[in-house]
Amino acid sequence: MNFYWVYDLPEWQFFVLCNLLFISFSLLGAFFFSSKFEKMFSLSVEHNSIVSTFIATSGVFYGITLGLIAVGTFENFNSVESTVNNESSSLASLYRDVELLEDTSNKKMLTILKNYTSYTVDTAWGLQKKGISTNRCNEMIDSFQKELSSYEPKREKDKILFAETLKQFNILITDRRLRLNSVNSSLPSAIWIILFFGAFVIIALTWCLVISNKKINIIMSVLSGSLLGSLIFLIGSMDNPYRGEFSVSSQAFQILLDDLMK
Repeated sequence: MNFYWVYDLPEWQFFVLCNLLFISFSLLGAFFFSSKFEKMFSLSVEHNSIVSTFIATSGVFYGITLGLIAVGTFENFNSVESTVNNESSSLASLYRDVELLEDTSNKKMLTILKNYTSYTVDTAWGLQKKGISTNRCNEMIDSFQKELSSYEPKREKDKILFAETLKQFNILITDRRLRLNSVNSSLPSAIWIILFFGAFVIIALTWCLVISNKKINIIMSVLSGSLLGSLIFLIGSMDNPYRGEFSVSSQAFQILLDDLMK
């Protein structure tokens, strides 16, 4: 079972959903479990200092873990974005190199590259958001490779240009493979289990605090729940870099179509 459906929601709804989940859980304890724990363990105001120590200690460990995961997720998001930018740069360089080849076949190769870029933006990217890779792009790449391999340079200048074009094509293939390999990159399920378990433990510890002022108790529950919900939302929105509103876009390829391949 996966939770990819949350990325189909608008970003603000995803944010509200995360906050409601943790706020509801926190308030549930404040209204129900808090009094149960107080009677069950004979808790009093005197025990608040002990409970606070446990909350602070657990919060430090969980906060460090949460921070490291957030940083790692952000770095992965930036890495995927860099991979996309590298592929578009390689594609632009290859297109420029093919333009310099003096042969009638270069027009066909340029058309293939333009169709590949257009298809990536209009169709493949939408499928990629769903974790689907299409064979159509592979067919275009194979077609371009066939045309490139059939090119026969005649002059020394053409040989140099052909060698550079072939080199740039290999770079494009490498960058493209890196992008495809990152389509389904995300945090392992074990990490998500630890994140949610840790958050619920921190909230559950607050239920052991004896607070006579119910308004203060409710406010604290809402604030702690919204804080944890917001942090989980932050990690969730950056995880799966190609999904959701906050995702790596195809803008780099669109710029190629508008500026270079028009």
